[in-house]
Amino acid sequence: MIARRIWLALGGALLAGVAAGAAWPPPPLPKTQAGSAAWSLPPAADMLRHVPQDMAAVTAQFRWKGEAGGALGERSTWRLAGIVSKDGPAILVMTDKPDSPQRIAIGGRLPDGSVLESAHGDHATTRRDACTKTYQLFQAEAVDSSGKCEEPEAPAQGNAQ
Repeated sequence: MIARRIWLALGGALLAGVAAGAAWPPPPLPKTQAGSAAWSLPPAADMLRHVPQDMAAVTAQFRWKGEAGGALGERSTWRLAGIVSKDGPAILVMTDKPDSPQRIAIGGRLPDGSVLESAHGDHATTRRDACTKTYQLFQAEAVDSSGKCEEPEAPAQGNAQ
C-alpha cells in the first residue's frame, strides 16, 4: 500500500515536471549587433578563380554529358532532359545552350525539325517524314528508330579535350 502511494507520488511529480517544462517559455533569441556587416557579394578577385576551364573539367566526369548512350561526342543537336505532365504532356529539351531548356508540347517542333508525337514514362517519340525515333531520359542518342531514317551528321558536342 505504501509502495503504491510512493509510485503514485513519483508519477504525479513526473507528470507535473513534464507539464511545467512544456509550459516554460523558450529562451529569447540573441539580439543582432548594430555594427555587424551585412552580407555582400565576394570581391571580383575571388570570383576570377572559378574559370570556365575548371567547370569543363568537372562536367567532363558527368555520365549524362554524352557517354551514356554511346561514345563521347556522339550526340544529336538536342537531348531529352525531362518529361513534364503538368498542363498536358511535354518534354524538356536541352540544346547547345545549357542555361535555357525548352519546353515542347505534343505536336511541337524540336530543334532538329522533327515533331514530338508522344511523351510518357521515361520515353518520348518523335517523327520526321517517315522516320519515327524513340528517345529515353539520360541517353545521348535515340534508343529506337523505325521507318526510313537517314542519319544526319551530328556536330561533336561536349568538352574539347
